[in-house]
Amino acid sequence: MGRPSTNGNGVRKVLVVDDDADWREFLRLCLEELGYEAIEAADGQEALDSLSREKYGVVLLDLNMPGMSGLEVAERMPRNTKPRVVFLTSAAASDVGSALMSGPHYYLPKGASRDQLSLLLQSLEA
Repeated sequence: MGRPSTNGNGVRKVLVVDDDADWREFLRLCLEELGYEAIEAADGQEALDSLSREKYGVVLLDLNMPGMSGLEVAERMPRNTKPRVVFLTSAAASDVGSALMSGPHYYLPKGASRDQLSLLLQSLEA
């Protein structure tokens, strides 16, 4: 696979937000292999802090985290940022409906393969 298209700012940046360190690392490694720059955040507040400092094309956001849920993070994102939000969860797709209806968001089940992640990211760049 080729490198992702750039938007004048270099390789697209992806923020990976999840309280599971192993899953975050897996996603970061997959993203880097696919040519993306991946930044990790362990919780909602860390994600919001990072979003206030950096511009991201995509945020991979765990829906169910202790403290602040992924939905709360999406609702509190700084208004000047417009990343594509992909909710990550091990919950059934039917349980994600309300989060998906809260805005133009996307869904990727936890445990998705590198190829599934790649296809999703390619579709978001189109």
